[in-house]
Amino acid sequence: MIRVFIADDHELVRYAMRALLEGEPDIELVGEAENGELAVEGVLKTRPDVLLLDMRMPILDGAQVCSMVKEQCPDTRVLVLTSYGDDEELFGVLAAGAVGYLLKDARPDNVAHAIRSVADGQAVFDDAIAQRIIAGNNGAEVCAEAAAARDSLSEREMEVLCLMAEGLSNKEIGRRLWIGETTVKTHVSHILRKLDGSDRTQAVLTAVRLGIVSVGPE
Repeated sequence: MIRVFIADDHELVRYAMRALLEGEPDIELVGEAENGELAVEGVLKTRPDVLLLDMRMPILDGAQVCSMVKEQCPDTRVLVLTSYGDDEELFGVLAAGAVGYLLKDARPDNVAHAIRSVADGQAVFDDAIAQRIIAGNNGAEVCAEAAAARDSLSEREMEVLCLMAEGLSNKEIGRRLWIGETTVKTHVSHILRKLDGSDRTQAVLTAVRLGIVSVGPE
């Protein structure tokens, strides 16, 4: 079971999410909160697999909640689900450790799919959000960083990185490229080192930020 905690200050949204998740046999709702402070307390108490987080809440905003949760409960994956999407909030919550960002007009089945994906270690973004991540990082400094990162990766590492962005596991990548799983793990280790990523998701997020790869909600 994927254990999910909901943090949103709108009761109607929490009700809708409860109704959605109750219909999913592999997802369990373990708690909810109406403000940022209660969200942090609830996550630390329940230790969910996924925190479904709104950006604008009383007391603590989404980025603050995300930062505190990732510091004190690093195994909880943060999936932002919000009506708002300005660049400051977007990049702020990504820097705080969120691994997914969807807008509330997403179809219900996309939300359930996104929860499963982030619980499985993947990064999930609305198409428009993914494009803004790329578009918002096209200055000269970032271009130079992107060129250096791209040059540091071998052709095979780029192939592995692109498949990581698609959410494939090491075993699946090995099958796709006709190489052993141990070899894939070695390539992933090199990618994490070269992109300064603590895990696969952070490496993919860095690659997306630099425009090396793109990733959408699927």
